[in-house]
Amino acid sequence: MRKKFLLLITSTILIISFGLSTLVSLKSLDKLIKENNRENSVIFANEVSNTVLDIFSEAVAVSQAMNNSFVQDLLTTKTPLIIERKNEIIRKYLLEIVSKFGYSTAFLAEDKTMTYYAETGFTKTIDPGNPDDDWYVPFKETGKLYELNVDNDQANNNRITIYINTRMKDSKNNFIGVCGVGVSIRQVMQILGELEAANNIAIKLVSKDGNVRVGRTGQIVMQRTEQEIKEVLKDYNFEEPFMYTPKNEDGYTIIKYIPECEWFAVIDYAGGKTSSLSTMLFKNLLVCLAIMFVVILLFILIFGNYTKHTEKVVEEAMEDQLTGFKNRRAYQEEIERINAKGEYKEVSVVTMDINGLKITNDSFGHTAGDDLIKGGAAIIKEIFCENGWKVFRTGGDEFVALICIPINDIEVLVQDFKEHQKYFSHELIKELSISVGTAQGFNQNGINCVEDLIKIADKRMYADKELFYSQANHERRKR
Repeated sequence: MRKKFLLLITSTILIISFGLSTLVSLKSLDKLIKENNRENSVIFANEVSNTVLDIFSEAVAVSQAMNNSFVQDLLTTKTPLIIERKNEIIRKYLLEIVSKFGYSTAFLAEDKTMTYYAETGFTKTIDPGNPDDDWYVPFKETGKLYELNVDNDQANNNRITIYINTRMKDSKNNFIGVCGVGVSIRQVMQILGELEAANNIAIKLVSKDGNVRVGRTGQIVMQRTEQEIKEVLKDYNFEEPFMYTPKNEDGYTIIKYIPECEWFAVIDYAGGKTSSLSTMLFKNLLVCLAIMFVVILLFILIFGNYTKHTEKVVEEAMEDQLTGFKNRRAYQEEIERINAKGEYKEVSVVTMDINGLKITNDSFGHTAGDDLIKGGAAIIKEIFCENGWKVFRTGGDEFVALICIPINDIEVLVQDFKEHQKYFSHELIKELSISVGTAQGFNQNGINCVEDLIKIADKRMYADKELFYSQANHERRKR
């Protein structure tokens, strides 16, 4: 009897306490959401920034690679070429770039003759006084290595295209023209649109002068007008990672500068979490009160089992089952730990990406693809894990190795890693190749966090991947 009475008293106290705490939480919900909005907005700012970089980083690399000795010799040769012959050589060269990488267009502007060439065979004389050509002289005079410019593609039915204009110089460092590729604005808007729909946000890419370069219209309405954006940009602090401005009840605007593009990402959230969460919380209160009695009766048994298995579940949640490496969740926690301790200056980073996984999956099935991943993981473990590195599987075929000490012989380690790939054997898969990029905090300037080092390593890894596909004659779209 005493035991039942104590159980009744305990249950009553728990129910009353739960009800009161829930009612108090309803009143504090608005404040809590507003306080957490800035922290949550970091995710949006970084996700949009990384998405934009993913779109344009390869295009920038390809544009810079177009300024090669073949093009330089073609534009600076003293041996006269028949105009038709020269046009055909340039057309085929540009068409090869478009076909190989899948860009909307590729172009070359020769400074000596002021001639513009495109992969379609379209040519014209550049007229600085023509609005269609008014980009050329300002870019030439800026001295910039490259810039992004939104314009109509006259060679392809005037479709709107984002051009990567890249400065061309000869062997004597003399300016000889501009080359580059174009990314379809529809492609960019589609990718940004997926982010908008998934997160109920609105995204625009804005140049330094405040003009919107890329932006969707339709179901999601921007909370800031173009004039408002221009006014806000005047106060932008480039020393901060981004600008956060609350608006409406629980909405906000994020503005993040992307230096690689010299554009701002403007992200608007209209709000609405407070009312919806309040309604949901009230409904949950009624349900929770009904099941509270069952919870109390089962509490001791459930709690005992839960405590016993908690550590095992947490550990398994941090591990990738296929490779045995730590997963992306553990990777994010490790980065946060290093940044919090300020150890990024001591960190060495290696980013890795398995080449040809998609074609392996398509040709031999996902079992063979898993074998390719496990084969790569085995070599990574032998070279890096055995030498004290922490290795994480951050994506399907992507790995990151971290160690919090400067490594003097990192290139030797990478070369050893490359050599071990040659010994991979499989009944279906002919070869194993892993692209690699490295970065070390102690020899990099302007590093403020581990993510800065990872970006550098990623760029070098993508350059290594480009070299692999060019040498191995593989189709890049199948990687």
